[in-house]
Amino acid sequence: MTSVRRRFFLTLAILIVTIIAVVLLVVTRPEANVEMKQPGITRVVVTEVIQRDLQPTIEFTGILRPRQTASVRFEVSGELMVRNVEPGQLVDSGELLLQLDDADYQDALKEATSQLSETQAALERDQALLKLARENRQLAEREYQRLEKLGKGSLASVSTREGSRQQLINLQSEEARLAYSMQSSRARLARQDAALSRAQRNLDRTRLLAPFTGRVNRVMAEVGDYLQGNSLVLELIDTNTLELEVAVSGDVAAALALGQVLVLDIDRRQIAGELVALQFDPDPQTHTHPLRIRIPGDGLLPGQLGRVGLPLRPRMDALVVPASAVMREEGKHYVFLLKEGRLVQQQVMTGIRQDDLQILQRGVEEGDLVVARDVEVLSHDIEVQVESNEEAH
Repeated sequence: MTSVRRRFFLTLAILIVTIIAVVLLVVTRPEANVEMKQPGITRVVVTEVIQRDLQPTIEFTGILRPRQTASVRFEVSGELMVRNVEPGQLVDSGELLLQLDDADYQDALKEATSQLSETQAALERDQALLKLARENRQLAEREYQRLEKLGKGSLASVSTREGSRQQLINLQSEEARLAYSMQSSRARLARQDAALSRAQRNLDRTRLLAPFTGRVNRVMAEVGDYLQGNSLVLELIDTNTLELEVAVSGDVAAALALGQVLVLDIDRRQIAGELVALQFDPDPQTHTHPLRIRIPGDGLLPGQLGRVGLPLRPRMDALVVPASAVMREEGKHYVFLLKEGRLVQQQVMTGIRQDDLQILQRGVEEGDLVVARDVEVLSHDIEVQVESNEEAH
């Protein structure tokens, strides 16, 4: 007998012995002594559905923002020569913040001033000449009229009269030329006056002044930088007054009014604020109404979180139960009613929650008994035993 055949018969013998042992164990096992236990009765705490007048509030959280923020820019180009402020510095309204090199703008102002003075002098000269031309023209008219009266008999009188007429025409032409020159000078004077005003404004624009009293938040330029016009160089914020901005639903917006005093909770401080802005037409994307509440900035910084409880319209004779009595399952709400010692799972429609009270709009009536807590472990149509709140504690 080969070794392979011996191993085969040995394995087969072990398998047969194992099967016989298992069969003997199954046949000779003792019978189980099964005891049927009676299920215990669940103990629950119940409460009545009551009617109550409520003034519900909803809490919103937002970030404090400066009441006013200015992104300050130079309106002209040039090299930055003066930087008087740094981020965090408090400045007064009208204080010099930054200044550009103004040499070119000084020269432009001088040139505009010189051109305006030259045109004013020319206008004054033409005014004087025009006055003289009018007087000469009037004299020539009178002389020509005198010669016309002498008669037309002599050749001398005709020659003299023609000469007087020619002189009158020349004087009228000179008067018209001077009048046109004055009109042109006035138009040129208006243009040069505008150029002078523009040069003065450009010179003033080389100096950047604080538009209001506030704190410098950012400075984006260094001395020596060449700055293009309309480039952002500094950000100034008003930290004396801060605002909390939140977006609310239509129910909340309908219960608010501009000027209303609201209390904010900021870093465990209760601070009274004023409702200064309320958008009545909702945002088309979020369907909410943005609002702003203004508070003093004493000891506060932009970026801090603030919470505010906003009142809703009063709910009169509302049916309420403890919030712990309501169970949510697959998007629906239920309570367990106690009827003749057994539980009835009842679907309800919920309203606003106020603290630990839940308004129920449909599904129960005043005086109904409902399970007050631990409703997640209960089920429909089980027998229960009521225990008092004192026993439950």
